[in-house]
Amino acid sequence: MMLNHANPRAFWDSRFAEIESLYGQLPNAWLYECAISLPPHGGRVLCAAEGQGRNALWLARQGCEVHAVDISAVALEQLERRARQSGLPITCEQADLATWTAEPEGFDAALLIFAHFPPSVRRHVHAQAQRALKPRGWLVLEAFAREQLGLESGGPRNPSWLYSESMLKADFTGMQIAVLNETRIRLDEGPGHQGEAAVVRLLARRVDKPEA
Repeated sequence: MMLNHANPRAFWDSRFAEIESLYGQLPNAWLYECAISLPPHGGRVLCAAEGQGRNALWLARQGCEVHAVDISAVALEQLERRARQSGLPITCEQADLATWTAEPEGFDAALLIFAHFPPSVRRHVHAQAQRALKPRGWLVLEAFAREQLGLESGGPRNPSWLYSESMLKADFTGMQIAVLNETRIRLDEGPGHQGEAAVVRLLARRVDKPEA
């Protein structure tokens, strides 16, 4: 999700009301690849900038207790309805991540999938994701890289909102990095993400206590 509009909540409410599965219904492919590192049944997972909940629903089906945070009330209403219909343990929190504070050491894993922000907000969100993790907790992140500017599969058009390996190393100094790379993939995630994409992928584990 990107917050690149003057009124991001109104923008995303409108987008999600218009297209109920904007990014499809299947989980993100990088999340699926990282599933072996996720907590076993009963683990708590934070899904930040979760939108309509495709990843949260999949994680809950794997036995995780999921907490989803997003700025869009419309998206979270859609997610809550699907969770109720399926009897899945998902809680939702409507919040602007630019000022959001995470529950400290409350989660076994945290997920940030295509969560794009201006640099100062990005650093805050990444710090809160680290804060949310228990010691040895896992972080799964995928975002558009700077080379995405030449592609049409999605993402912000402002280069300062795009990611790189060096940027993520600097943001997650309290993490032990298992995988970090920039790569080209083909996205097939609903009407919102279609076609060739330049992404950066991170799988990391918290080893040190992050700063407040």
